[in-house]
Amino acid sequence: MMRRLSTLFVLCALVNLPAHAACPREPQAIDLPAQPLDEALEQLAVQTGCTIEGKRELARLRASSVNGAYRPEEALWALLQGTGWEGYTTDEGLEVSKRQQRWVLKQTADLRARIEEHTALAPDTRRAYLEEIDAVERSAQALAFEQGFISAAEQASYRRSLSAIRDAL
Repeated sequence: MMRRLSTLFVLCALVNLPAHAACPREPQAIDLPAQPLDEALEQLAVQTGCTIEGKRELARLRASSVNGAYRPEEALWALLQGTGWEGYTTDEGLEVSKRQQRWVLKQTADLRARIEEHTALAPDTRRAYLEEIDAVERSAQALAFEQGFISAAEQASYRRSLSAIRDAL
């Protein structure tokens, strides 16, 4: 009888637990010293209660100190500035990746291949397309490095630029 009650108590307790705590989106006090990036990300997760998915081999990179009231994603972006990594919100919390840079590189590689296959393309037009592709790649890399993210507006701009070239081919 006592065993059944214990089991029932444990089951009742488990039913009331959330699957995972939600990552708050409001500003909160963040106090992170300058340190290796992987350690800073772990401390950010502890201070915010947000899970942070992504690359963990970031120990060789340094994070600047972050002190003040930040939304979790803003603190993540501040930590990632100068690293070339991107930070994003997810349903589960936060993510560190290079997903937008990878998307740009995949799209530009496909376009370069199409330009190579397009033998009737005038040399000046070919050069202009390749210069535009280079500019998009440099911009994505620079923004990730400077900001720690690539905004939706910037992503849309890249899509428009690359679509214009694709449509012209």
